[in-house]
Amino acid sequence: MALQIDILYTEDCTDWEIAAQLLQQALDDLGLEAEIQYWLITSDREATEVDFIGSPTIRVNGYDLFPAHSDIPAGLRLRSYITEEGVLGHPTYAMFYEALHAFVE
Repeated sequence: MALQIDILYTEDCTDWEIAAQLLQQALDDLGLEAEIQYWLITSDREATEVDFIGSPTIRVNGYDLFPAHSDIPAGLRLRSYITEEGVLGHPTYAMFYEALHAFVE
């Protein structure tokens, strides 16, 4: 069964495209099939409705692949990821690979 992956992003974010490329590379390397949908979040109201905490957010089967602290309010903002390379605006390939490995049967 293919994974359902949603990439949520804002108009001013360019990191979502890098994240999408790294995500696809990790999926390919792990032999995972996925249906990827892209969601442009355009307002704080919409961000609140979908519990969007920052761009980019990557969800697999409805769950944030990289959960953040629960006290972060929804809203239009850029999201930071703490990585082995430092603080970046997107997850690294290694982060995607490790997180997605849980879905390998």
